[in-house]
Amino acid sequence: MKFKKSIKYRFRLLIVASILLTTILTYQLLVVFYSHCHERYLTNYYRSLLVEIENDYTHIKEATKWTESNLNLKIHTLDSIEALRVRIPNSIDSNKVISVNQKKMLESGHTIVNRIQTVDDKLQLLVFIHPIMQENKMEKILFMHVPFNNLKERGALFSSVTILLAILSASITVIISMKLFKKPFNQLHNIKLATIEVAKGNLDAQVLNHSNDELGEFTEEFNYMSTALKNEHTRIKEFMEDISHEIKTPLALVKNYNQALMDQIVQSEEEKQKCYHVIGRETNRLQKLIQNFLDFAKLNAQSVELESHPIVLAQIIEDIMIKYELTFKEKNIKLDMKLDYDVIILSDEDRLEQIIQNIIQNAIRYSKSDPRIEITMESTEDTCVLAISDNGIGISEEHLSVITNRFVRVNKVRSRKESGTGLGLSIVEKLMVLHGGKMTIESQLEVGTTVKLEFPILNCND
Repeated sequence: MKFKKSIKYRFRLLIVASILLTTILTYQLLVVFYSHCHERYLTNYYRSLLVEIENDYTHIKEATKWTESNLNLKIHTLDSIEALRVRIPNSIDSNKVISVNQKKMLESGHTIVNRIQTVDDKLQLLVFIHPIMQENKMEKILFMHVPFNNLKERGALFSSVTILLAILSASITVIISMKLFKKPFNQLHNIKLATIEVAKGNLDAQVLNHSNDELGEFTEEFNYMSTALKNEHTRIKEFMEDISHEIKTPLALVKNYNQALMDQIVQSEEEKQKCYHVIGRETNRLQKLIQNFLDFAKLNAQSVELESHPIVLAQIIEDIMIKYELTFKEKNIKLDMKLDYDVIILSDEDRLEQIIQNIIQNAIRYSKSDPRIEITMESTEDTCVLAISDNGIGISEEHLSVITNRFVRVNKVRSRKESGTGLGLSIVEKLMVLHGGKMTIESQLEVGTTVKLEFPILNCND
């Protein structure tokens, strides 16, 4: 079984490690500080004591004896530096008691103080060598050594200080940590609960944001994701309802007219031809719907490959518009074209026709009184912009940013009186990317819409 290491567990482990590290470092600093202060105190105290003995030089033996008996010390009175070595205990390394330079300092009247370790490393000593000067000449030497206890050697004090530091460090660390991390942990817990709700299908789940740090940014991104999923779910639901309606209507017509022919309800040849016409029209409509679904699925899966070759763009547009002559005449749509026949692009002719037809069909579907469609071309050295404009019902500014999103129906945004799958402009946008170009849409409600298609131009040197 794998042990779960949660963030809280790691955080608590970090607090414990911080407490231990803080305690150790603080204790070491305390040892250094204590040793320095303790050594300074002892040095000043015993140096002043030796000076007092020196000042009572005429009664030096009595002063030394009194000091030894009252302070439990052993003070040696020596006649020379050479006699010093005889008085140094065997437990002390004589070479560490006084150096060559210190000998010169001693002769000049300076007290020598050294902290040394005993040979067995069990004890530290402070060694004092004090010269007694008479008429700027060293007459005698006072030699003594006292134990130097640091904090580590005081077991009870060490334990008390360590426990006190640990408690103090733990208290401060816990209080600060709770202040700093209580809200983030609560927010992470709320995000976890909200994630579970989203996984269950509750796309209304949101997390209240109480911070301005990275966790706050993550919370905002989570809320944005939840909202986006909800909107996407709504669009898919509406899309499936619309698709069901789109497929159901032509299927019902085909079924009814076919049943009428099979039951021989229709007798006259004229009525039969009418039935055949309706069946053919609705079959073509179903075929276009299914083709749109397939195209969108392939484009979304990036499995569409273009069979590109040089094409005169103006000629393709003109050929496509011929197919719509009857439709334009029936709907009384006026068509204006300003084309440049010198523009050559590298394109897949079938996919290019699909792009233009999707836009033209939208322009026809959402036309209004006195309809007009205008097709213009503007080219530079490297690009050509094909603009297809209509004076239809237009698109509001707030809907322009989502008009090419998948599952967003054009007529849902504009009006609901006409049918449509909502995939047309999404397919166009993806096909333009495959052509190395881009699509932009400009529109205004009750004024019209302009779709601009930008293609890279095939130069003669390419």
